Amino acid sequence: MADLPINSNESDRKAALALVAATLFWGFGFTWAKIGGESVNAAMNLPNGAYVGPIFLLAWRFAIASVLWAILFRDARTGWTLASVRRGIILGVFLGGGLVLQHIGLDRTSEAVAAFLTALTIVFVPLLMTFYVRKPPSATQWIGVVMATAGVWLMTGATPTGFGIGEMLGLGAAAVFSGYIIAVNTIVPHESPARMALGQFAVTGLMTIIACLCVHAGPEALRESPRIVSLRPVWLNLSLLVVCTTVGSFGLLNFFQPKVDPTRAALIYLVEPIFAAAYAYVATGRGLSGISLVGAVLILVANVVVELREAHLRRRTTAAPDVPPV
Repeated sequence: MADLPINSNESDRKAALALVAATLFWGFGFTWAKIGGESVNAAMNLPNGAYVGPIFLLAWRFAIASVLWAILFRDARTGWTLASVRRGIILGVFLGGGLVLQHIGLDRTSEAVAAFLTALTIVFVPLLMTFYVRKPPSATQWIGVVMATAGVWLMTGATPTGFGIGEMLGLGAAAVFSGYIIAVNTIVPHESPARMALGQFAVTGLMTIIACLCVHAGPEALRESPRIVSLRPVWLNLSLLVVCTTVGSFGLLNFFQPKVDPTRAALIYLVEPIFAAAYAYVATGRGLSGISLVGAVLILVANVVVELREAHLRRRTTAAPDVPPV
């Protein structure tokens, strides 16, 4: 029995590092998605900010990711039951719904406000854990939540002057993504992570294809898919999104997030805007202001505080003597 906590601790650390890697690719994905979406709109002679660009890209991204994932992982193709299908649909609806709300809302508010509202998963997750799952976060995690929320606000410079449809959609996306994080931890431990990832990708792909059919110029864009996808700025960024941001990041999430507390996972995911800003600076030269750097530091400190506390608890667990059952 003495070796079990050590192995568990090592697994916990590996899971946290895997989620950081997933967050890295999500951060890079902001730039790839922005360039790819704008390229789709340009190919359709539409202005930047038109719905069809990002939603068209989402549809192709998850449709291709579904096929690629099924080819790569045999476990994803076998062992399906009605319960598996139901669970995959639940996860896919959460993921697809959050992505559609996020991308549509982004066109109706500023990028800073949208980023801040999406990052409010860090508030929603512990609240859902407290009132719905009945597993409230620790005091240290709540401290990390407060610090990280302040950090995101400073980093994005989000100062909304009103609360319109764009803000409502952004807030809705945060709520749906929060449900997704908790659903992954609830469902995936009882299923094959490979199957659940394929289910999510397929459902999200179907949802975004339907969404594309419902927006202006969406049906025309789908009909002209061969021409649009063959354009270098589209296929290049689409390929990066499929391989790194979807198959890579969401694959890591499905295999490793269930080994981490949902609130802790949400904190780790808040490193995403830091990676996004760093990559945007390298790729486009857009840097962070001084106050944004303060926000980035706060996010990192919040994660360090929680990780140090988790490490301390792991050491105590490892050092505790085995107690024979009564």
